Amino acid sequence: MPVTERRKEQRVEANLAVTVTGGPSEAQGKALNISANGIYFESPYYLEPLTKVRLALVVPDADPRKKVLPVTCDGVVVRVEPEERNPAIAQYRVAIFFTLVPENSRKTLDRYIRSRLSS
Repeated sequence: MPVTERRKEQRVEANLAVTVTGGPSEAQGKALNISANGIYFESPYYLEPLTKVRLALVVPDADPRKKVLPVTCDGVVVRVEPEERNPAIAQYRVAIFFTLVPENSRKTLDRYIRSRLSS
């Protein structure tokens, strides 16, 4: 049986630095992919599903003089891989659904996603 895609927004691969607060401690991670609705990233910490978090990341700007632009948003953890905390695991893969993205961050994120889709 074919799998039906449930995502409403296009997702693009990303290699962006991410800082997450709201879990066991501030986590520095790396985005694997991103959309207007959420982000999938690697974290050194296990984040419990349904945890509310705040994210800060920087995305490259289309204008090379500006180099990077900040994006901040709030979200909730919807998935963690592996699903259980394990001291032997060095990196967890975490999916976060955005619950609040300020307008200036939304515009920056939308421009970044469009630029990745067109390249």
